[in-house]
Amino acid sequence: MTIKRLTGLLLAVILLTLGTNYNMVQSHAAVANSITKELSIEIINDDLYCVTTIVSNDISSEIFFPNQTKATNAKSGSKTVEYKNSKGKTLWYVKVSGSYTYNGSSASCTSASVYATSNDSNWNISNKKSHKSSNTAYASATGTLKQQGITIQTINKSVSLSCSKDGKLY
Repeated sequence: MTIKRLTGLLLAVILLTLGTNYNMVQSHAAVANSITKELSIEIINDDLYCVTTIVSNDISSEIFFPNQTKATNAKSGSKTVEYKNSKGKTLWYVKVSGSYTYNGSSASCTSASVYATSNDSNWNISNKKSHKSSNTAYASATGTLKQQGITIQTINKSVSLSCSKDGKLY
């Protein structure tokens, strides 16, 4: 079984599992390379800055449903905010991952997940949450810096990732 057929089969199973009662008339699946974009660098203080990146993946191309004049395309991606020290070590991060469908007229977020973890024993991560609304996936987490049991700094970070009607993640 080729990757294209396997990807198409997997997408069909996912759509059926989600309770979609459409009969697919035609389906073409494609696997594309990931595209990573660095969006911004924000300096917090002398020893802390954050880097925001987006990774975009095409899941498929053109899925036609009955009575539909435009193809529906699927895309997934993530936006990550990494907090780093002055030596470039990632101390902690929060990432939102989302899956989307779009057709040139509109876009919809079909799932949202949050990933947040610490790579430094002084940073604790809590309050991890995610949700979706319209064409946007949302995630949030709290990073708390503690030294000798005393809270030094608390950062509440929210991250959102949206999909345009043309499949651009922003």
